Amino acid sequence: MEQRALHVDVHHEEGSYWAEVRELPGCFASGDTVAELIESIEEAVALYLAPDGADQPPPVAIELAGFDLSLESDQPLQAA
Repeated sequence: MEQRALHVDVHHEEGSYWAEVRELPGCFASGDTVAELIESIEEAVALYLAPDGADQPPPVAIELAGFDLSLESDQPLQAA
């Protein structure tokens, strides 16, 4: 199976998550939880990469290779 590194930008808005895949224009996903988001991303990438006319998308295995987090807030951040 071919391996590709994809960068997924994750956004958290109004209690849910959405993400877009930088290398695949128009490929995005959403979910109410991070687990749902990962599952949705897997499905979105599989559909995006499926050959034209395919009945079933090929299986896609997603492995978290790194995690960068960037926060912007008008409020000061405090430890829990």
